[in-house]
Amino acid sequence: MTETDREIVPDTLTIGVSKSRRLHAMIVAGLLSVVGVVAFFFGDGHTGDGELIAIVCLCLAAWMLYSSRSALTKGTAMTINADGIWYRDWGLPVVPWRHIADAYPDGSRIRLLLRIDLKDAEAFFASLDDKTQRRAKRNALIKKDRLVIPHNALEMPIADMASAIRDARDNR
Repeated sequence: MTETDREIVPDTLTIGVSKSRRLHAMIVAGLLSVVGVVAFFFGDGHTGDGELIAIVCLCLAAWMLYSSRSALTKGTAMTINADGIWYRDWGLPVVPWRHIADAYPDGSRIRLLLRIDLKDAEAFFASLDDKTQRRAKRNALIKKDRLVIPHNALEMPIADMASAIRDARDNR
C-alpha cells in the first residue's frame, strides 16, 4: 500500500454479512420446512412418525434461521477502526489493537478461516466482565490465544480482510 492509498483509506472499515451466507441459511431452512410439511401430510402412509418428523424439521428450520442471525438481518458484521476490531459473532467488545498480533488465512481448503492471533490474550480476556467471559468460553470462534472468522461469513474475501487488518494495525 502506497502513501497515497493510506490517505484514501477511511478511518473505519465496515464489512457487511455475506449475501451467500444469508442465502444458504434460507435455502436450508426452506428445504427443512418442505420436508416437514410433506412428512406431516403424507408421512403417515409410510411411517408412523410423520408428525414427529414434521415437528423436528420445522424446529430445525426455525433454529437454522435464528442461529445464523444473518439470514434474517443485514448490516454490519465487522468493523475495523482506530480502536480495534469488532466482529458480531464473537459477542465481544472491540478488541483493541494492543492485543492484536497478526491476522492471516488459516485452515484447510474445506474450512478456510481468518485467524487473528492475540498478544497478551490473558489480559484482554481478564478485562472482560464475567458474563462476557462465560459467553466467550462457549463460543467456538474464540480460542485461548486467537479469534477466528469462518470463510464466507463476510462479504469481503479472507485474504483482503487479513490485509486490511494488518494495514490498519500498522497505520494506527
